[in-house]
Amino acid sequence: MSQNLDQTNAQISQEETVEKQNSKYCTLNLQNQNLLYNHIYNEHKFKKFIFAFFVLVIVINFFCNLSLLIANFQTQQVIEEYYYLPFHQLDFWGAFLFALSEGCVLILTGIVTLDSYKIYLIIINIGGTLIALILFLFNPEFFEPASHWIEYSVQLLLTLTDFLFIFQQDKTSLMYKYRYCESFIIIVTFIMAFIKLFIYGNIIPTNDDGERQAHYLEYSGEMINDCFVIFFIVLQLNQENTNILETMQMQLDKLLELNGITIRQ
Repeated sequence: MSQNLDQTNAQISQEETVEKQNSKYCTLNLQNQNLLYNHIYNEHKFKKFIFAFFVLVIVINFFCNLSLLIANFQTQQVIEEYYYLPFHQLDFWGAFLFALSEGCVLILTGIVTLDSYKIYLIIINIGGTLIALILFLFNPEFFEPASHWIEYSVQLLLTLTDFLFIFQQDKTSLMYKYRYCESFIIIVTFIMAFIKLFIYGNIIPTNDDGERQAHYLEYSGEMINDCFVIFFIVLQLNQENTNILETMQMQLDKLLELNGITIRQ
């Protein structure tokens, strides 16, 4: 009789041990799931905040370029006499901040990775516009021609970078849907940037100062680039909102399942 009781107690203790282990495993599993959901939620929330910041930067840059375009309607003599320094500082600062913001967005979305050849395009864009800005800040009158040559050359690559926003997208993306129309706009903008070099170098003669005429093409092209980036970031913001809602829905479904609650359709 005592042997049977001992065997029964041993079986019960083993079953209790197994139940405790399973309960502990389930608790850890649920904790891991909650941690995973929270991590995914926080990651999407952080990306949403960063995208909102960059879209604000690019929108400001768009209106800065529009202001420069309006100010450029004055004669070159008026520009140099009344607002030469702030006019060109805003020009070079805007080009650098645009290249920096564009590169950050491309890296943040995974379109450009640190181990791909496309990262060198981003480095050239940021580095070239930064060099042009620094040289101009050293001595505006002395380095202005060199800074413009560097800036205009880099803007050729900045325009080509817009292709990454189109053809590196998912085929269901709205930008990919209208890729041919967008590609035509980018090609026209690239031709404008190319002609700008010849106008600034007086290879293509104009009736006015070459720099002033080149500015018309420069600011128009930069506003087109701004529009591409703004459109892309807005789509990414919508995607992050969708991801956040899906993560919250998964958490809710799991919570309802654990409590045995079923929602009728």
